[in-house]
Amino acid sequence: MKPIVYLVFLAALLGILASATSATAQGGCGDYKIKDAQDKYDRANFNEVFDLLIPCLNNGFDTKQKILAYKLLSLTYLALDSTQQANEAIAQMLVYNPGYEPEADLLLPYRFVNMVNVIKQTQTQVIRVTSVSKKPEELYKAPATVMVISDEDIRQRGYTDLEILFNDLPGFDVSRTYGLTYSNIYQRGYRSDNTERTLFMIDGIEENDLWSNIVYWSTQIPISNVKRVEIVYGPASTIYGANAFLGVVNVITKTPKELLGTKKAAVIADLGYGSYNTRYADVTAAGRLGNMSVSVTGRGYFSNLADLSKYPEYDFNPDDYNNVNYKKSLSFKGAGNAQKYGIGGPYFTTVGDSVLLTAAGITAAQNLDKQALQQTPNGNPVAYSNELKAYYLKAKLAFNDITLGFQTWNLSEGTLNSANDNSRAGSKNGNIWRPMQSLVFAVYNNEIIKDKLSIINTIQYRVTEVGDQSRSVTLRNYSNLGLNTLARTANAPIASDPSSVRLAYNLSQNTVPYWETQYFYQHSNQFRNELRLLATPNDRLDLVGGLEFRSSSIQGDYKTITISKTLTTPIDTSAKDYGRSTLDNTAGGNLFEYFNLGAFFQGTYAVNSLFTMTLGGRYDYAQIRKSGGYGSEFNPRIALIFTPGRLAFKAIYAKAFQDASSRDRYAISSTRLLSNPTLQPDRIDNFELAVTYAQSNRSQIGITTYYSAFSDIVEESSVSFGTGRTQQKQNTGKANVFGIQATADLQLSSRFKVYANYTYTNGTREDTLKKNETQRTALTIGDIAKHHFNAGINGRFLKNRLNGNLRVNYVSDRLVGPGTSVPTNTLQPGGVFPAYLLVNGAVTYQLNRVAQIQLIGNNLLNLEYFDPGTRSANGTSQSYRMPQKGINGMVRLMVSL
Repeated sequence: MKPIVYLVFLAALLGILASATSATAQGGCGDYKIKDAQDKYDRANFNEVFDLLIPCLNNGFDTKQKILAYKLLSLTYLALDSTQQANEAIAQMLVYNPGYEPEADLLLPYRFVNMVNVIKQTQTQVIRVTSVSKKPEELYKAPATVMVISDEDIRQRGYTDLEILFNDLPGFDVSRTYGLTYSNIYQRGYRSDNTERTLFMIDGIEENDLWSNIVYWSTQIPISNVKRVEIVYGPASTIYGANAFLGVVNVITKTPKELLGTKKAAVIADLGYGSYNTRYADVTAAGRLGNMSVSVTGRGYFSNLADLSKYPEYDFNPDDYNNVNYKKSLSFKGAGNAQKYGIGGPYFTTVGDSVLLTAAGITAAQNLDKQALQQTPNGNPVAYSNELKAYYLKAKLAFNDITLGFQTWNLSEGTLNSANDNSRAGSKNGNIWRPMQSLVFAVYNNEIIKDKLSIINTIQYRVTEVGDQSRSVTLRNYSNLGLNTLARTANAPIASDPSSVRLAYNLSQNTVPYWETQYFYQHSNQFRNELRLLATPNDRLDLVGGLEFRSSSIQGDYKTITISKTLTTPIDTSAKDYGRSTLDNTAGGNLFEYFNLGAFFQGTYAVNSLFTMTLGGRYDYAQIRKSGGYGSEFNPRIALIFTPGRLAFKAIYAKAFQDASSRDRYAISSTRLLSNPTLQPDRIDNFELAVTYAQSNRSQIGITTYYSAFSDIVEESSVSFGTGRTQQKQNTGKANVFGIQATADLQLSSRFKVYANYTYTNGTREDTLKKNETQRTALTIGDIAKHHFNAGINGRFLKNRLNGNLRVNYVSDRLVGPGTSVPTNTLQPGGVFPAYLLVNGAVTYQLNRVAQIQLIGNNLLNLEYFDPGTRSANGTSQSYRMPQKGINGMVRLMVSL
């Protein structure tokens, strides 16, 4: 049965159930009962309070009435000194309103305020989210599948950055290169060249790069100020517009007021030192002055990362050249070219029309290639190195209804791991990538009518860059076919001559291989404003609507400087000042003006206390310069939610689109010589069914099944170019993914809690048409495991001073090579990355009231395993596999003052 049939069937079932339950609702319960009960409470007629409220709580009150009724019941129990019953009533109230803040009501008894805060502190999971609909809503009633990782989870599990948490989440496959982008994070079975189809945000402000849409989600994001991380699964263009294609990851940080509580000043420090000379400091400070509060967060993270020189693709061993088939790559057909350019003995011999490499030529090529490994690019011997440096700074100033802030971060990462030792140099040899981002923002948030109408306006200016000292240090030699640049002599071959002819000519001239340094620079900026209205006209209807516009100046292609020789010492140059791009001499140049306009609206209507419907849609318009851009797009969302008791049934349909990045539209490379400014967006139709059961003690289990149909995927296709062929980005791709996610979070007792999740993924992608083919072939999506299982247990001991956390991650086989969507990964034996099981743990001890020390151990079984290579994973310019860290650990000190 097709997924749409399931959706229609469940919708019909929910409609029948809603009609039936509506008829059974008690008509004698409403706001007047709350008012009558309040009058009885004020007069100390406590038994009559129970008589009025309890029958309607069992059957009759809506959600808001239940919140008021449980609050009044708890106050009544307290008046009678029935503490246990008061606790139970407060717990029930918090189920329906977990964000309740008792301090806002100055007339409440201190005992009540204290009990509410104690119970809130014992809750183990946040159950209100804001990332689905851009408004607060109950987790289990939100019109999407959502997971929440709390600040307590982050501490207890030993997460020292916000990238590693994806190991423990359902619905994600991760390939870590610790290179150009640190890791590729694939959501719900969709494999792409980079992490670019999930929207990453901090406090609702996007992190994806403006030029490429890549998110550089490395180790720079702080954890000391994090309140929770919300993960939305499935398309979210209805609210966010372009690029919330597969889902949303939103880091919610604590406000200055939340950091301070009742204090005038507060400091949270998180410090660590561990394997690979890894060290970090992550500090947040907050203070209060009158009606103003401020917070500042800074983070520095530094590591040498794992030494991979024991692996043959990273050992820079000159003996590797003894096994290269030079004769195949340097021999060529065309005796006329040999005669024309003087290519002959002793390195070459002519047989008929074939020019063949001789034994002397093979020896010469080997020895020349080995010489390159004796050079000293950037003043250091050629060897494996992969240094990581990350910096982050953020500040917030809050007063009245306004929050002002800024954020800046930058990274310096080696990129050797993304390739191999016959292609790139190590970081100490100058091969580094330096992405960075800066932004300023202002948020106005005002509740115009209490509990009825709020207005939120967010204005921001954001800059994303690849810094001008980003460098690719590339080996140009005979074995990797890179030494095909033209020698500067009168009779040298020309660019249109075959690569083998140019290689052979250089060998005949005894041209020495070298390390080419190429400097890169990219700068893009965007001004953005979003106005949002949240309205609750009555108890049954919630509305959210917004209008946003963006004005951007985005670069078309990198500005570069290429130094075609080995730089033994760094030179004082800048691609920002002196670089050139492939678009400099084209009409309009290398900067493109973007204008984006979006309008969205979503309404949630409660048919009765059990059944709600959500309907939303967003209109987007995009224009690039005068005639470019995708024009208009509309994307809807429909959700039907049935919540009998602790159960929640959801049926969801959502549509989304992924706008082609400026990188995809305008940038070219050595294998992609033709740009495509007319690229249209990728599209997805997503169908989803989910059921969740939640208990009042925050234990919950759930299962979600989904089907996603992708079309117009931007992919590289072979096209005619000049007298030959090249690659070009085109909207030719199609894919389908079916998946299941199951989760369980169980509070076993006051001391123990466990979690587990399972993911099943089955995806196919259509192959691009080959020459003389008329029908596309369905390929298995490469790099994606069919099965994931994650589980963990957390325990408290010694009167809660000692905390232990143990986690396991199982990942099944991942397929690559012919028959998959990554056909160029032919070096992995059998085309399979074998399944593995990891064990990780953390032990935390409370030293005193303000300090905790933690010991973290990862890959405790010291398992050797590999992640698949990214992008083409061809084993030459892109690594085909990525060795992962063995057993490693860290000592961590957490201080809260």
